Amino acid sequence: MIKKVLLGTIVGAVAIFLVSFAWHMTPIAETGITSLPHEEVLGPAMKLAISQPGWYMFPGIDVSKQSDPAEQKRFSAAFVKGPTGLLIYHPGGEEFSFGKLLVNQFLFSVGSALVISLLLAMAAGALPGFGQRVLFICIVALFGAFTTDLPYWNWYGFPLNYTIAHLAGIVLTWAVAGCAIAAVVKPAK
Repeated sequence: MIKKVLLGTIVGAVAIFLVSFAWHMTPIAETGITSLPHEEVLGPAMKLAISQPGWYMFPGIDVSKQSDPAEQKRFSAAFVKGPTGLLIYHPGGEEFSFGKLLVNQFLFSVGSALVISLLLAMAAGALPGFGQRVLFICIVALFGAFTTDLPYWNWYGFPLNYTIAHLAGIVLTWAVAGCAIAAVVKPAK
């Protein structure tokens, strides 16, 4: 079974990488993502005001005082007044390396395919049919997406159209990768 898991990892990683790549070449993958308006004004202002890279939530709350009723009231009032949002910020000063990002993405695909291949190997005796194994992989992938994407929509205000499109991409990617992995990681005859 170890050979099957390793082969499932390889074919799965390649499938994940290729389907994800193809998906991200479609306009659907960009659903809910827009360019920052007035970037020429906001960019320099952010560079002046924010020196450290990070994930910024606004309005912010002082975590050390979040149980203080006065801080909760201030935060609630600022939230109602708006604007609200998240900003993933990097001050810049480094080259954009598409190649490095692609290598990282492939390594993430290898790790994901390994986890799914191991899970499928453990469940293979209960999933003798090809379709059962593909469905199992899709359900595990959907579980992972639900535990991340839906909370991001709920708590952080990620756009619903982005969330739905991202979930669709996950299902499509893992359905194809699931076919590749399920063809290899199967119960012994």
